[in-house]
Amino acid sequence: MNQRLQQFCAAADRAVEFQLQHQQPDGCFIWDPAIPDAYHKQTFSWGLAGRLPEANRLLTWIRKERLLPNGSLKSYRGDVYKLSWLVHGCHRLGRFDLSHRVMGFILGQQADCGGFPHFAGERWLRCLPTAWAGVAALLFGRVDAAESAGEWCLTLLDQPDEGRYYYRTAYDGTLATAEVDPAAMFIDMTTPQQPYWEIGLPWLLCSKLYQATGEAHWLDRANDFFALHLCCADDRFTHTGSGKSSLAAATHWVVTGDERACDAALSFGERLLETQRPEGTWTVGGSDSLLTRIDAAGEFSVWLRLIAGMLPA
Repeated sequence: MNQRLQQFCAAADRAVEFQLQHQQPDGCFIWDPAIPDAYHKQTFSWGLAGRLPEANRLLTWIRKERLLPNGSLKSYRGDVYKLSWLVHGCHRLGRFDLSHRVMGFILGQQADCGGFPHFAGERWLRCLPTAWAGVAALLFGRVDAAESAGEWCLTLLDQPDEGRYYYRTAYDGTLATAEVDPAAMFIDMTTPQQPYWEIGLPWLLCSKLYQATGEAHWLDRANDFFALHLCCADDRFTHTGSGKSSLAAATHWVVTGDERACDAALSFGERLLETQRPEGTWTVGGSDSLLTRIDAAGEFSVWLRLIAGMLPA
C-alpha cells in the first residue's frame, strides 16, 4: 500500500503545481475578473504540499484586499461552506489574523437548532455547510458549536421516504421534503453520481467529535452514517462527489480500524489516479472549464494528501 500512497502524494503535487501557475504576481488568485470567489481551497491545498510562501502571500492579499469588517470576504456572499474551506487552510498555517475573524462570521450564522445555511440569511439550513463548519469549529476548540452542528446532522438520519436522503431543514428543524419544498434536494440512494458529500461530511463530523470528546454516542452515529453511505449506488466511493466521503472513511479507519473504511478511502484515491489529466487536474461532471479544473485540483489534492497521511495510522 505504501507505493500506492506515494502515488497519491505525487498526484497531489501535480495538482498543486497546476494551481500555482495561476497565482498572480501580487499573490492573489483571481485569474479572471469574472471569477472573484474561487481561492478558498488554495491555502489548504498549498499548505499540505509545503508551499508555504505562496500560501502566505495569498493569505496576506486576502487580508488586505478581500476581508470585510464583519469577517466575511468580498464577493463570497456569506458562503459558509467556502469560508469554512478558507478557515481550514489558514488556521492550520497559523494565520490567526484571518482565521479568527472569518470563523467569527461563520459562527454568527449558526441557527439555534445547530444547522448553518449555505449562504448567510438563506431560508434553509443544509448539511454541506453545517458539517464542514462544525469540523472547522473543532480547530478552534469550539466543541459546543461542533456538537450543536452534529446534533442537527443527526436529525437527517430519520428520513420519511425510503431510498431518499433529504439534506436540508427549515430553521425550526423541519426536514425539507418534497411535501414541504417543491425544490427539495435529496440523494437518490439507487442512482449513481449523487452529492455523496451530504452524507460523508456528517459522518466525518461525528468521527471528529468522537476524537474530540471520547463520547461513544458520536462513534455510534458515525457508524450510522457509514452504514447509510454503504446503501448508496456502486459509485459511492469512486464518483468525483465522493472526496469528502473519502476523508470521512480515512478518519473512520483511524478511529475504528474498520477495513471497509480503509478500502473506501483507497478506492477514491485510485479513481483519482486513473482520471487525472496530464496537466495535473481533473474534469468534473463533464465540465472542462478552467474554473472546474482549478477547483478540482485544489480539493482533490487535499483529499489525496490526507488519505495518504492517515491510512498508515
